[in-house]
Amino acid sequence: MLASHIEGLLAPGALFMSRSFFELEQNIRLILNQSQELTLQSSKVNEKVEKYILHILKMILTRYDRESLLELVYTITKELAINGAKANQKRLFFDEHGLDITNERDYARGMLEFRQAFSDEMNEVYGIKSREKGVYVKIYLSHQPNGLCIEVENNTAIAPAEELRLREKMKKSMSYNDIAEFYMDNMDNTEGAGLGIALIMIMMKSEGLDPALFRIGTLEDRTIARVEIPFNAEYVSKRSQIGR
Repeated sequence: MLASHIEGLLAPGALFMSRSFFELEQNIRLILNQSQELTLQSSKVNEKVEKYILHILKMILTRYDRESLLELVYTITKELAINGAKANQKRLFFDEHGLDITNERDYARGMLEFRQAFSDEMNEVYGIKSREKGVYVKIYLSHQPNGLCIEVENNTAIAPAEELRLREKMKKSMSYNDIAEFYMDNMDNTEGAGLGIALIMIMMKSEGLDPALFRIGTLEDRTIARVEIPFNAEYVSKRSQIGR
């Protein structure tokens, strides 16, 4: 385990497990030399996990002389990972309290109780519970000289009402150019995930990136968020390749 906080660092066909930051860095360097893909899996996102994510992204961007994008790429990856981990933990919380996340009344009650209960300590406790139940967040990083693709997957389904709210927030975020303005207009009804999504879209717009490069897809048993960061005009987006 990576400092007992990250379950695995994977490359195609291989699994690297280590306990020190030095070993982690050596594994990353080896993967970067052998492949243009890297996968990180964790049951929670805390300060130490964020530190690993930052270090990995810095190494990737340095390889392509794109360190100037580090703040943007790190913020995007961290926000998506936190949202995914929280979504998983919220599911476990609802199940433990006998609440039906698809029921409007249960959802309102459960969200209120979850927000009130959530803390760093709860994040650690539910991170352990998530790992025991096989619930995780995966960060896929696919990089090349023309661009970087970030995909964050959490393996719990999203409720229809949640997906509707999510898409409404994405649509609404398109009209803002400043995160403070968005927050002031939505401070009474914005959940953490909504603010994170708005932050990502506004940051992309400020960097001259097409917000359409940010996509969220839902399947029966998982949710996948994807953000693509072109390094130059030669980058071909996955959306143009696969149509979504």
